[in-house]
Amino acid sequence: MRLDPKYFNLFIGICALLTLIVIIYGTINYSQKQVREFRENIAEVQIDTLSFEQYELTDKLLLTELEGNPVVIQFWSTWSGKSMEVNRFLNEYHKENPDLTILAAVVRDDDGLVMDYVEEHSYPFRYVRGTPLFQKLLIPGVPSQILIDRNTNLHSTLVGDDLVALKEELDRLMRND
Repeated sequence: MRLDPKYFNLFIGICALLTLIVIIYGTINYSQKQVREFRENIAEVQIDTLSFEQYELTDKLLLTELEGNPVVIQFWSTWSGKSMEVNRFLNEYHKENPDLTILAAVVRDDDGLVMDYVEEHSYPFRYVRGTPLFQKLLIPGVPSQILIDRNTNLHSTLVGDDLVALKEELDRLMRND
């Protein structure tokens, strides 16, 4: 069977459109699957047993040491512009909510770049190494956040840089909803 040359461009256009639809659907489906797996993985972890290696101190930080304060674990990297936006937002949010503890969990980054960032920004964060937990939970990307209530229970998780959604979740966390 031969394709009439006058319909060739239309045929190629339809094939390209169908291919594009399949790629978009597959990408969205895969991203949603990753987020779903992350939420399943975090649900299996005993939050009160988490510990982090700190950048500025030699001892480990146990999450139970922060009990009584709401906590946000912000997974970020210096190479991620979206992470920088979320960090700026968290810094501003903290000014209005000083009870919030922010663990800036660095993921797959150079120690020198991280220390330069810490020195350049006087954010009220506790900088910790986040790569081990990031990999254990199969977090789909940076920035991502884990919100923990005052009793060291999982409140919610977010993936991405949606500052409106993050503010809403932080407000709920601070109200203890």
